[in-house]
Amino acid sequence: MDAILPASLLAQFDGDDLSDKLAVSAVLATVAEDGWPHLAYLSAGEVLIAGDRLKLRLWPRSSSAANLRRDGHVALHAAADGVAWEVRLAVVGRVDTPDYLIVEMTVVGAISHRAPYAEVGGMIGFTLHDEARTLARWEAQVAHLRSLEQVS
Repeated sequence: MDAILPASLLAQFDGDDLSDKLAVSAVLATVAEDGWPHLAYLSAGEVLIAGDRLKLRLWPRSSSAANLRRDGHVALHAAADGVAWEVRLAVVGRVDTPDYLIVEMTVVGAISHRAPYAEVGGMIGFTLHDEARTLARWEAQVAHLRSLEQVS
C-alpha cells in the first residue's frame, strides 16, 4: 500500500496521535441495493491503515454496513497533499457483532484527483460536540482494530 498511497495519507489514518486528527475525515462510498451511490462520513477514529490492510469500524445497522456485506467493495475518499484520493478497496474479512462491524480490506487501486487551478484542503468538516468523549471512543476503537491481527 505504501507504493500506491502517499505517506501523508497513510499518516492520517495510522491510529496515532488522534487528538491531533480531530478534523481528519474520509468519505466512504458504497453502492446501495437500488444501485445508487451511498456516502458515509468517517473520522480518523474509524479508519486504520496498517501494513497492506485497511480496517473500518462501522455501525452494524448502517446503510454502509449493509452495502459492504452485500457487495464487498468500496471506495474511500480522503485528501492529502492538496489532492483528493480515491482508494478502491475489496473486503477480505469482517467481524459482525450487535455493537459494530469491523471490515478488513485490501487496496485494489488508487486514483488521485487533482486540478491545476486548486488544491483540495479536505473532504468534509465537522465540529465535535464533546471532544474528550469522542477522542476516548476513537482511541478505544483504534486499539480494538489494532488488536485484530486478521479479520476473518
